Amino acid sequence: MGGSQEFRAEPEAMRSAAGNVGGIIMRGVNSVGDLERLEVPSASFAGIGDAVAAAGAALQQQQVSAVRTLLSLMQEVNDLVRRCADDYQAADEAAAAGYGGKPQAAAGPAIWGTPVAAELAVCAVRDSAGAGGEPGSVGNVLRYMEQAGLAGPGPRFDDPAQFNAWLEGNADNQASVGVIEVYSGTARDLRDVPGGVRGGDVVIVADSVIGVAGDNGQLYNHGLVDSGVHGPSKVSVYRPAFA
Repeated sequence: MGGSQEFRAEPEAMRSAAGNVGGIIMRGVNSVGDLERLEVPSASFAGIGDAVAAAGAALQQQQVSAVRTLLSLMQEVNDLVRRCADDYQAADEAAAAGYGGKPQAAAGPAIWGTPVAAELAVCAVRDSAGAGGEPGSVGNVLRYMEQAGLAGPGPRFDDPAQFNAWLEGNADNQASVGVIEVYSGTARDLRDVPGGVRGGDVVIVADSVIGVAGDNGQLYNHGLVDSGVHGPSKVSVYRPAFA
């Protein structure tokens, strides 16, 4: 490195990246489970059934083992990235304190549009004051998104399941409402979501509950709503992507 260059890390950006990779890892784990459960009866191979079935089973196990190894490596790297972010921030704060100053606030990563995420959370919490909660209302959430400058007038959805089916795995639809899918998988609790649920996240649980996460990790939809996660449930998390 030349004399005019300096090393600079953005801990929040690193944590965001780690959270996204965590989501990919969880989806990979789910895929491995599906692969393990995939069985082809020996009878399907007729006269050469035994030999082909044995070879197929061996190949399946090799694939499962290879993917598990890859996921394990990704998790190791992901944990190191998180630790690096924490250590860098701690060192920055210690150095600043030693000079009697304050550490420089890290800029939010551009991809996540932190201001609009915060505004979305504010819209949901403000509308929820004194209300009883409407966990199945997609319309409320779309209204919050429109107020925050994410989504304009567009499709209407009857329930969270329909909205999730429209969003899930479809980058164009996600972009049209200004969000990106950061997690889709099974969770026992919102704390199981890799990287955590953040303020402004749009969370859909079991295709029946939808809400916007506040800074306290609770979900809001014209009132405080129960996340509905009381054991293994399908959880989808969409994060505001544009400022």
